[in-house]
Amino acid sequence: MFMALKNKKNILSISELRQDPVFGDFILLAPLRGQRYKFRGRIKTKLSKNKCPFDNLSKFGNLPPVLVYQNENKNDWFLQIIPNKYPMVGHGECSLIFQNGLYKSRSGSGFHELVILRDHNRYLAQYSASEIKKILMAYRERYLSLAKDKCVEYISIFHNHGKEAGSTVPHLHSQILALPVLPPDVNHSIDGSRRYFHKNRACIHCEIIGQELKENKRIIYQNKHTVLITPFTSKANFEIRIFPKKHSAYFEKTSDDELSSFSEAMKFALFSIYKKLKDPAFNFFIHTAPTNKNRDYNHYHWHMEILPRFGTTGSIELGTGLNIISIAPEEAAKLLKA
Repeated sequence: MFMALKNKKNILSISELRQDPVFGDFILLAPLRGQRYKFRGRIKTKLSKNKCPFDNLSKFGNLPPVLVYQNENKNDWFLQIIPNKYPMVGHGECSLIFQNGLYKSRSGSGFHELVILRDHNRYLAQYSASEIKKILMAYRERYLSLAKDKCVEYISIFHNHGKEAGSTVPHLHSQILALPVLPPDVNHSIDGSRRYFHKNRACIHCEIIGQELKENKRIIYQNKHTVLITPFTSKANFEIRIFPKKHSAYFEKTSDDELSSFSEAMKFALFSIYKKLKDPAFNFFIHTAPTNKNRDYNHYHWHMEILPRFGTTGSIELGTGLNIISIAPEEAAKLLKA
């Protein structure tokens, strides 16, 4: 780990503020804080099969599945998508807005579903690229179905791995959350993309991909349709973003061929994190354009973000919103692609 950073004028500094070209926000790169960095893995939690609510879905009172993918041998299911037994949102009237003085509220209407994988003891990093493609296809199929609902404005697809990342059941599962509003971070990202497009008549993410391909400092993997980078303004140590090279605002419009390339990149990312960083907790989520067909979101570029979790968020992050990282993305890329 290096002691100091150099800018283009070769001026030494113990830290560096980097500005995100999409959000406009700053992150603080403080490498001295990472000199004693050690990979300890995540907190391991075990749950026996007979007590696991996802191993025998009907036994624990789960609702019937809305989608089932069978294993290739057809003897058992590979994946099931079920309504969440403890949903964040549910059926309701989304058009009513209530106001009391300064305060506004509305019904938390929407859908909350769980994507359950059959294997009780496998991690996603241990799945093959073809199996990951099957999972992505299930995400896409449910996305297209939920997007038809008049109340759904945004669909968030995310995955929590490990206790530190917010997973309460160790059995492998992802979540799909269909909301009647745009979440704040998503809205922030889309606004940044729109501002850049109006000013430069170009997609900011395509511009980022172009510069990363040219510099080749933070790319850890690429194939025909997809590129994997450790972002210049990473929000967490060893953050990875997976971009389709071809411009597209909408995840749900991704072709099967493009999903194959994306799943290969995703496999590389997850396995690299699993092996090189000793299986830390992590979150991943898909950032895609909203479902509103009456607005033009073609300036946006869908992608996946993978955020490893190595510790708790401190007061400076919570109090200021300034993310602090101690591993330079350039150093992270060297380790992850080795």
